Amino acid sequence: MTVTLQSIGTIHTPYFTLNTPQQPIPNAPGDFWITLNPDYTHALEALETFNYIYVLYHFNQVTPPIEMLTRSPWAPEIEIGLFASRSAKRPNPLGLSVVKLKEIRGNELIISGIDAYDGTPVLDIKPYIGSLDSKEDANNGWLDALPDRKHTMAHALGLAHSHSHNHDHHHEHEPLRHAKNLHSHND
Repeated sequence: MTVTLQSIGTIHTPYFTLNTPQQPIPNAPGDFWITLNPDYTHALEALETFNYIYVLYHFNQVTPPIEMLTRSPWAPEIEIGLFASRSAKRPNPLGLSVVKLKEIRGNELIISGIDAYDGTPVLDIKPYIGSLDSKEDANNGWLDALPDRKHTMAHALGLAHSHSHNHDHHHEHEPLRHAKNLHSHND
């Protein structure tokens, strides 16, 4: 079966390659917006009544190979199945992010930080409906079993945090594709 999708717009971010975070960072520095094809402007009617939206996009810069087992940047010591990860290297390279909708100006949507390269094609936009989309019993899957779960989740969420180590040498930590100023390391 062949499935054909077309872009309805473009995501604009300050991210170009290695500086893209693994997940949306709500208060990320820089400007984030979506420019829709003008033909879809009327489809935005009443969208401004929602605080958050889903943005479905195409990972157009991802290159093969696709591996059925992968390692999360949050816990590289654990091998997990591709479908238990948020890896961009998927059979269908689709991204899905929830972002705050700040404003709509014509065919442009001003949004909070999104984890996409500048120029990423948008495939669809849907409203995030609090009573439907927030699940009370949702968990963090295999991440809940990690011994340092709180620290790992701080990395995943792009939160500032400190590192403490029980050794005498000094070294630099590379943040997980986040801007360096988001971490406070105490070696």
